[in-house]
Amino acid sequence: MSLFRPGPGTAIVGSTEQALERLAEFRDLGVGTFILSGNPLLEESCRIGEAILPALRGA
Repeated sequence: MSLFRPGPGTAIVGSTEQALERLAEFRDLGVGTFILSGNPLLEESCRIGEAILPALRGA
C-alpha cells in the first residue's frame, strides 16, 4: 500500500461481504474509527457509500 500512497495503511481486498467481515474483525479488536477510501477513487467511493457504510451503520 505504501508504494501506492504515502503513510501507513491497510488494504482490504475482496467482495463487499469479505470487506465487512474484515472491518468487523478490526472493530472486535477495539478499532473505533476507519478512514475508508479506494482505487479507483470514484468507483470505490460509490461502493463504500452504497454498500459498506449502510451495513456498518446497521451493525
